[in-house]
Amino acid sequence: MRVSVLVTSYQHERFIAEALDSVVRQRTHFSFEILVGDDASTDGSRALIARCAGEHPDLVRTYFPEHNLGGGGKVILEELIRRSRGAYIAMLDGDDYWTSPDKLRRQVAFLDEHPDCSMCFHNVLCRYEDGSAPDAPYNDPQQASELDVGALLDNCPVASCSPLLRRETIDPLPAWYFDLPWGDWPLYFLAARHGRIRYLPDVMGVYRIHSGGMFRGLSELEALRVMTEFYERMKGHLPPEHEARRRQALAKTWTERGLEHEQIGEYAAARRCLRESLRARGLQLPIHRGAGDKRRLRLLLRTAPPIPLLRRLVRSRRAGSGEASSRGAR
Repeated sequence: MRVSVLVTSYQHERFIAEALDSVVRQRTHFSFEILVGDDASTDGSRALIARCAGEHPDLVRTYFPEHNLGGGGKVILEELIRRSRGAYIAMLDGDDYWTSPDKLRRQVAFLDEHPDCSMCFHNVLCRYEDGSAPDAPYNDPQQASELDVGALLDNCPVASCSPLLRRETIDPLPAWYFDLPWGDWPLYFLAARHGRIRYLPDVMGVYRIHSGGMFRGLSELEALRVMTEFYERMKGHLPPEHEARRRQALAKTWTERGLEHEQIGEYAAARRCLRESLRARGLQLPIHRGAGDKRRLRLLLRTAPPIPLLRRLVRSRRAGSGEASSRGAR
């Protein structure tokens, strides 16, 4: 079996038929299978999935647990990986769909031709189901053709309906994966451990944005809380040479949280976030070098009284530049 397509569904009655149809219509010269896991939806998702499986019994297999497995979809994904047989694995959320019938063929051909690559992904369209914005590409024209761990730490430019991965990159999933808030982003870090990640600029899918999305509707503060949780829990799970980059990303997110608290007058919370930002940076804060550091300084000054922190900051900067003396290091 060349490819296993893993489709996860929860309350996707409005979308699942289109998602499955886009997979069934794939044109390939190799064998592939479709495994669909529904995490105990209470709408009509399972009936639609069962109908598709009945129409394509040699292609579609289903997994219907009796109760919701939780874990934000990570547990049911693990079960689908365990049941799958393909050398390559593609994933699709039940509310997204593919627009190119040649998606799988093109991605398999790319990975076959580039054995040093562990994963490839492509551009997709973002579609706002409420019509609040027009369709727009997920990746902009400046998207780099290759990703590494450092680039992945800055942001996640991979739409969850777009990657094709070699099985060995994610099977088996490590225990720490299940402690993270997202199920897709960590997979790409796993892939980066096994080889290069390459980007294909062609649009071959649609990523829906709607009110039923797992993280849709979060406030800015809530979204930043999830981000700090992600960066903190990634500690120890990256190659050592990327630890400084992780700490930098964590510090930046703590600062953004502090600025949000400061804007609504929650100064104690803002100071706490600033302390966490400084701690993540190891108190190395070159305040003259960039806009992000200037924002940290502004937060320092606007969440008074910052004097103890300023003293620690000055000591840290002196120590880091070799300027520390016996007096300044106290």
